[in-house]
Amino acid sequence: MRLNPYIYSQNLINKSELKTFEKIDSFKVMQKAAKKSFDYIVQNLQFRKILILCGPGNNGGDGMLIANHFINRKKNVTIFAPLELGKTKDSNKALLSLKNSDLIKENININKYDLIIDSLFGVGLNRPISEELFFLIKKINNAKTTIISIDIPSGIYTDTGKKDLIAIKANITLTFHRLKPGLLLLPGKEYAGKIEILDIQLANLDSETNIQLLTPPSLKKTKNSDHKYKRGTSYIIAGSQLIGASKLAAMAASQASLRSGAGVCKIFVEKNNENHFKPQILEEMIITYENIKHLIEIIKNTHITSLIYGCGLDITQNNTELLQFLLKQPINIVLDASAFSLIANNKQYFFKLLLKRTFATVLTPHEGEFKKIFHYTNDKINDCLNASLQTNSTILFKGSDTVIASPSGEIYINNESSPFLATAGSGDVLAGIIGGLLAQKYIGIEASLLACYIHSQCGIRLNHGLIASDLIKEIPNVLKRMTRVHN
Repeated sequence: MRLNPYIYSQNLINKSELKTFEKIDSFKVMQKAAKKSFDYIVQNLQFRKILILCGPGNNGGDGMLIANHFINRKKNVTIFAPLELGKTKDSNKALLSLKNSDLIKENININKYDLIIDSLFGVGLNRPISEELFFLIKKINNAKTTIISIDIPSGIYTDTGKKDLIAIKANITLTFHRLKPGLLLLPGKEYAGKIEILDIQLANLDSETNIQLLTPPSLKKTKNSDHKYKRGTSYIIAGSQLIGASKLAAMAASQASLRSGAGVCKIFVEKNNENHFKPQILEEMIITYENIKHLIEIIKNTHITSLIYGCGLDITQNNTELLQFLLKQPINIVLDASAFSLIANNKQYFFKLLLKRTFATVLTPHEGEFKKIFHYTNDKINDCLNASLQTNSTILFKGSDTVIASPSGEIYINNESSPFLATAGSGDVLAGIIGGLLAQKYIGIEASLLACYIHSQCGIRLNHGLIASDLIKEIPNVLKRMTRVHN
């Protein structure tokens, strides 16, 4: 099922509810949420004994109303409330409407149930998990039982995906109206299980969110009249230690840029290192230079649309000076890997250079690289957005929960990824795809979204045992499938 791409923060979902309650009684909306949840459960799951964990707020109210539907069907249902019940107006109405209060038990044996419904906190988590709750949730997570969370797994924070001391690890999360960030960001992503969005007809405030699921832009159509230079040239500056990881970085980026559709890829290589490259070079072109001063002169006299900088580079003064020069040029640039260590040595100066740029700049840090140069608060969305605004750059903050932010304030979360992408050279492949797309005149945010999608789909399709060269070979297959879908 394709998920609605709009993602609501806790404030926005609360605003949507309040706007809805201006026209529809809030308790009727709670009843609708309970009925939708119940319908999904009975239509998709098999069970004999049901335990519903109810909290003190409206999430607990949802749980009690769900219990009523099971009672009507004469199902074996038990309610357990480790905290008080009915502490909000609507949850108190739900408590008063409960058709059999004897179903509320003070003691339970978790292992007796084959379905547990988590209605403890939902998006309204505003208290730390108590010691008593900690051990209850631990028992629930250890039980061999299907667990469904209502709206968001209890213990997960709505806007960040961070968890309290512990959180419910659900098999399925039934969330209302729209996705929430905490369902897609780690570790919340790992606790949500399968996500289903239930339409309870809340007010549509999609225009007020700047957060969306990553959905790739359409690919540009290739014309019969295109030649290799019309399809764009991607440039890469290779490192000087052309063995092992350093060599892999440059080659992975160059091959990925070609596979993603660039017509030509040219690699700048120091003259002394030319022979290290020759055995591997097939499609790429090599441009040799004597020293950094010579390289700067070559770049000044070359029309460069797209350049990848940082893959496999040494952390040297020469490379720092080269980065300073590049950021002042009318070139679309992808900064990866060693570039972040270079920036870290003089952050404020490099931030000023980045802010002044008018050409596309894409930064692709993983968490460790991000922390080197940006303020890190464990709030991946805000951290990524602030970094983008600070540097006037598209930031692709890598991970199993990649977040992409543009200087215009757009934020995208990639919810389709593969743990098998955590392998040497994988990030260089991603940088290469972005560079190849920039060469084809995609704008920075488009190139980043497309590259992240292509890279993730390669990882998903290949699965176990993939290495960077496998990703590169898989790129055309993903592009073909995307072309069929869009046509």
